[in-house]
Amino acid sequence: MRTRTTWAVLGVAAASVVLAACASTETPITSTTLVTTTVTSTPGSQPSTPAELTGAYLGQRLPGSSPESFAPGIVEGELHTSPVFTPDGGEVYWSLQDATIVMARLENGVWTRPKTVAFSASMTDYRDPFISPSGDTLFFLSKGKVPGSQVPEKENIWFVERAGEGWGEPQPLGDAVNALTLHWQISVAANGNLYFSSSEPDGIGDIYVSRYANGGYARPTILGASINTDQVELTPYVAPDESYLIFARMADQNSNPRLYISHVNNSGGWGEPVLVDRISYGLCPVVSPDGGYIFYLSSPQGVSWMNTEFISP
Repeated sequence: MRTRTTWAVLGVAAASVVLAACASTETPITSTTLVTTTVTSTPGSQPSTPAELTGAYLGQRLPGSSPESFAPGIVEGELHTSPVFTPDGGEVYWSLQDATIVMARLENGVWTRPKTVAFSASMTDYRDPFISPSGDTLFFLSKGKVPGSQVPEKENIWFVERAGEGWGEPQPLGDAVNALTLHWQISVAANGNLYFSSSEPDGIGDIYVSRYANGGYARPTILGASINTDQVELTPYVAPDESYLIFARMADQNSNPRLYISHVNNSGGWGEPVLVDRISYGLCPVVSPDGGYIFYLSSPQGVSWMNTEFISP
């Protein structure tokens, strides 16, 4: 019998997550109908940005092989995910613990002020964005009502597809994926395979994959014993080519979450994970589209980043 840290304890230990629940109906949007609200500057709670931020990665100085704070005073507040950039580096999205997604855009060489976004005028619950390697799909979690569903309110995976400079109508993934109890970060490979955490079947955190084939997602399968252990595994990031997986692991509710990396071995399975020992607290790892930098939550109120030289096996 496995003795493991429960999923219910996880939020207290990792990030003190309190999320709002809101019903939804969907309406299509374009770049001109995207609902945005400028995020005001409130110390310790809302992100802001100084004027005239220019250059890649919100104009921040590039880090080396040691962790550095990313965009302090800009990506801030009660954070729930790390920032994710579009492949061209021109947009960035991140999530707050009040079930909102924030974004900024590079326009005429200058970054806009962060704004909360909604992909439907009547859907108000948005969490944990992830952009596909191609940049044409944005996945997110929401407690929004799934049309026709009789399932009690829960977090489900939704997606929007690129429509011009904006995004299309939010759509939920099918029951094969959303039947599971889901939480926190989603990651998608270039072939569409979807990685995420679930508390099933025994109320603790494990990492699953749902493979994309023939235009749809198959029933998720739990990753093997090299990844999922007697501890809690969560917030996976998979390389676009599925050559490596980075994820967080917690020994118990009193332990800091630590990041581990696993590479595909010669037999095609996941190799034994290695601790990323430069990072003493890490959740929600995301690698930049160019593969050069890793972002991660280094506390519930801060993001750090460093280069990815540690990824080489």
